[in-house]
Amino acid sequence: MSYPIILYPKLIIEFCHQYPLPEVSSSCATSSPIQETQEFGQSVVLSQPPQPPVVLPVKLLWLIWLFWLYGAIALGLLTIAWGLLWWELLLVVTAYSCLIGAAYSYVFGCRQKLLSRYKQQVIEYKEQEILSKRQQEVSSCKLGRERLQTVSKSVRNDLQYRNRLLKDLMSLRVSSTGISQAQQGVSEEKFLLSLQRYFEGVLQGAEFEIPLSRRSYSADFTVIHTPSGIGIDVEIDEPYAGKSKKPTHCCDVDRDLRRNQLFLEWNWIVVRFTEKQVVQAPLSCCKFIALAIAEVTGDRSFLEPLKTEPDLLSVKPWTTREARAMAKSNYRLTYLPEFGADSVGDLVSKF
Repeated sequence: MSYPIILYPKLIIEFCHQYPLPEVSSSCATSSPIQETQEFGQSVVLSQPPQPPVVLPVKLLWLIWLFWLYGAIALGLLTIAWGLLWWELLLVVTAYSCLIGAAYSYVFGCRQKLLSRYKQQVIEYKEQEILSKRQQEVSSCKLGRERLQTVSKSVRNDLQYRNRLLKDLMSLRVSSTGISQAQQGVSEEKFLLSLQRYFEGVLQGAEFEIPLSRRSYSADFTVIHTPSGIGIDVEIDEPYAGKSKKPTHCCDVDRDLRRNQLFLEWNWIVVRFTEKQVVQAPLSCCKFIALAIAEVTGDRSFLEPLKTEPDLLSVKPWTTREARAMAKSNYRLTYLPEFGADSVGDLVSKF
């Protein structure tokens, strides 16, 4: 198991299995919102698609000029046969040409008007088709948003009911008996400010009596989620004591295991960070706690302001032998100067 470590009491695990968190899913929830403009104010009714007009093909229009050519030749032959003068022949051919030209202009103009009207009808029909599709999309998204709002409201109600049940169950959680007078570690002083900035119900040094013993445990921090009543015991583990250099929180010693087990029996969630994680990435540690709250209660309000923070990198626990080597090399001074411990003497005086 690597840091950060999180342990859930059996009571909460069984509750989450019995009452899983409700889920919200909607296609419109992930799609980009469609802007509703005035053009969608009235419903668009599609008319029948326009039919192409019956017009003469362009090739047939050239037959008019072919007819003019043959007609002009025929008129020329007739005027010669009738014995008309050349200027009379010219007048007849000119009049005939004007008549044919007027007929061609009329037929071509009518053809162009029919085609232009058809093109305009096609454009209008396509515009109506686009407006109709957009209107259907708007209607679909409106319906999707209404359904999403209904589902979201239902989910909120389910979460509230679920948290009420969880809060009743958390009445079995053992409360602290007071505040410990033990001196706090140097890394805990500033991490408290980060916790208080993002969470409510933060307490430092809460003391818990051990049954059938004169000893007691002091939690580094406790975080209470008021709507559900769940409590989180937040611990900061350093590899060795600052004054005696004695190894602490080693994975090959069962001292922390016994302590964790007792807090789990008291129905507390246990979260453990290394001292270096808290010093170098306090907001990522807060994000981890917010994720733990969200996974149990569905309340993501604490996670929202921390969602842009990077996830906390995992760290391997240390053995007693590794802790002694860290103490010999003054490993804690590689990161604690950020908290004001600029010398070994300053560090020792704060423990």
